[in-house]
Amino acid sequence: MSADTLVSVETLGCFRVWSQTGGEITATDWGREKAKTLLQYFITRRFVLTPKERIVFDLWPQLDRRRADRDFKVALNALMTALQSERRPREASAYIQRQGSAYGLVAQLFVIDAQLFSDLVQTGSRVETIDTVQAINHYRSAVDRYRGDYLPDALYEDWASAERERLLTLYLSTASRLATLLVNRRVDLEAIATAEAVLARDPCWEEAYHVLMRAHSHRGNRPQVMRVYQRCSSALKEELGLDPMAATTRLYHELVSD
Repeated sequence: MSADTLVSVETLGCFRVWSQTGGEITATDWGREKAKTLLQYFITRRFVLTPKERIVFDLWPQLDRRRADRDFKVALNALMTALQSERRPREASAYIQRQGSAYGLVAQLFVIDAQLFSDLVQTGSRVETIDTVQAINHYRSAVDRYRGDYLPDALYEDWASAERERLLTLYLSTASRLATLLVNRRVDLEAIATAEAVLARDPCWEEAYHVLMRAHSHRGNRPQVMRVYQRCSSALKEELGLDPMAATTRLYHELVSD
């Protein structure tokens, strides 16, 4: 992999890394499992450089300082070799930067699906007041990129949990907004599918039930509107011990009385 090659990374639903010319980085290429974990850590903190003390505390909390420093150096070297196989010993990495005792990615050399997802959402939000169709297309592309939870093989790592929750919440709000825009334009079947995808991940996301009730009402299916409302009430009661919001109940009564 040459120094000017972009590294592409999948983090949503799986973790895969490959160069545009060199193919996917395999388990053998990583050399050490902790090298892969270290890259995941750097990707999660991709906008900042992190002091080595913080890195070793997060990734090697069970080791004493001397052993943690040693394991960090071994993992860092394995990571730099995996990303740049032709790098000579002691040569600076093109992909990992260092300032003093702080380390991080050379961000412009990485194409990360989680960042592309976030950028598409931001673009859709920016154009929505100007061009709804264009916003729908951006939101569709964003939702399609969200193939699963962030770094599923780091599910119990504290350093990944905040980013995982942020991306999940962003997905749910974006998919819900997409479903609302679709039902507003009477694209009811796609709106239903999108709302159901939201509820598959969070059965208490009330805006998705609004979309389902409206879409089924458009299709003249009043019994289905009633079933959706009952489903919403049951989910909220079982999961949170709550009743539906007043807006949900009001919408329900408007639709069944029309």
